[in-house]
Amino acid sequence: MIDLIFVGTLTVLTAGDPTPELPTRKALSDALGTSRLAASVVDVEIQTADGQSVRVHVLPSEDLGLVHAAGLRGYPLRSAWRHLSPEDFRIVGTARQKADWILTHRFCSRCAAPTALDPETQSIRCPECGQMHYPRISPAVIVLVQRGRRALLGRSPRFADGVYSTLAGFVEPGETLEECVHREIKEEVGIRVHNIRYFGSQSHPFPNSLMVGFIADWLDGNLLIDPDELTDAQWFDADDLPLRPHPRSIAFRLIEDFKQRIQKEDGSR
Repeated sequence: MIDLIFVGTLTVLTAGDPTPELPTRKALSDALGTSRLAASVVDVEIQTADGQSVRVHVLPSEDLGLVHAAGLRGYPLRSAWRHLSPEDFRIVGTARQKADWILTHRFCSRCAAPTALDPETQSIRCPECGQMHYPRISPAVIVLVQRGRRALLGRSPRFADGVYSTLAGFVEPGETLEECVHREIKEEVGIRVHNIRYFGSQSHPFPNSLMVGFIADWLDGNLLIDPDELTDAQWFDADDLPLRPHPRSIAFRLIEDFKQRIQKEDGSR
């Protein structure tokens, strides 16, 4: 059995020596006490890749002092993502999303009656009106636009200094993924694309997205940046790429794939 602790929205990890990691069950018991841990369990079912059960706890933000006093720390999910292994973060991300689902659906949004978990459908069901509530997943596209040996990368005001990334946006109701690619690129940078092809996907639990990656080719138009979305966007040559997002991100993989494809083309000439 593995225990995961969230204090408010923060993930509890070791303080980091050399890097933060998931604390042991004993460390959590020593920090918070067995009775407090037992009272904070959220009824979700999660397993590790090797079949171990994961027990999820959510404590109020005011308990963060107890965590710090025991030599542990609360990390925002994005910070935890940078430190944990892919498998550990998969567990943490899944736990955070499922715990949020449980805690925000204690009452039916249709009739306001108390809800209950339904093990047969893996949903939260309302016993009064029968409405079923499933965990929310919000799909978004993320696109590398290519123009020969140049890639279109943009800067969000949220990015670290110097970092550029591929363009992305959420899918709207009634929209296909491909339609979203066309709309987002046109809205954010004013160009049209074609030859859209699927690249891959990545769970993005910040808080509940699924990033679906594509590669597209420039068709026509000049860059016209939407200042509400981007602070800058440029065409970058494969040999002169800027700082990129975290290597574990699908954005990084899209840019790295572009770089390797151009290098392969250069080597075959």
